[in-house]
Amino acid sequence: MLAALKLSRPLVAGLIVLGLLLLASLGFWRGMAAIDRMEQRAADAARAERDAHWRAEIEKANAAVERAKAEQATRVAQIEVRTAVEIARLNAELDDLEKMNAALPNADACGLDRDRSRLLNGAR
Repeated sequence: MLAALKLSRPLVAGLIVLGLLLLASLGFWRGMAAIDRMEQRAADAARAERDAHWRAEIEKANAAVERAKAEQATRVAQIEVRTAVEIARLNAELDDLEKMNAALPNADACGLDRDRSRLLNGAR
């Protein structure tokens, strides 16, 4: 049986070289897999960093928009208050003008006489 297992030197050397090549191929494959994993981790980290940056930029922009909306709402409220005051003043002025017109003689007369013309021109 030992005689049958005897192999020639070139065959043994070839098998050793083949084993070394297989071992080297396995090592190369594992090295490439490790490099791929490192690349993937670096890409994931870069993607996460980029996403965090843009999320912060979006938050900053949203905050600026909210501030602008709040300022605009404040200005609108101020304008509404001033407008309401002006409308009240004009309504009071109109009421006074109507009362003065009604107090003029010949209130039921047709046309525009001198007193009504003065009233309209503001020379009460």
